[in-house]
Amino acid sequence: MINFQRVSCINGTVPLLPSLVSAEELCSTCKFVEDGEERVVIGSLDLNQCLWLPDELTGKRPGVNESSHTRAYLSNVCVAKELQRNGLGYALVDKSKKLAREWGITDLYVHVAINNEAAQKLYNKCGFVYESEEPAWKARFLGRPRRLLLWLDLKKDAL
Repeated sequence: MINFQRVSCINGTVPLLPSLVSAEELCSTCKFVEDGEERVVIGSLDLNQCLWLPDELTGKRPGVNESSHTRAYLSNVCVAKELQRNGLGYALVDKSKKLAREWGITDLYVHVAINNEAAQKLYNKCGFVYESEEPAWKARFLGRPRRLLLWLDLKKDAL
């Protein structure tokens, strides 16, 4: 893919059990078989290390004289609604932090909707801090809620 150095989709899965949810309610792309066991994806996120990302997407760190190859961005973070607030989001972000360190990433970014307090709490628990806020005019123009840009310093974040 153009401009991407590395991308990894990190999934959380569980065995597909009749008691979990009826099979008809699940998206066929969320179901798969691994080692003979039917499983379903219940959470996912993408870790993106790009050759170039605009500051709007990834913030100002590292500085302009440093390599932008040491920063990455989390995207498409989601957990099945009925399974939220059970630690899966934390586990997915934790896994992405470990992988980012393996890739040599020092600065990790994520956007979160300004009205998504649960996600903000999750990212704060994971060590992210506020960096900037999307202007209201831009969010209106793009037809979405305003977003906060959060940053995590992987050099200082405890392993």
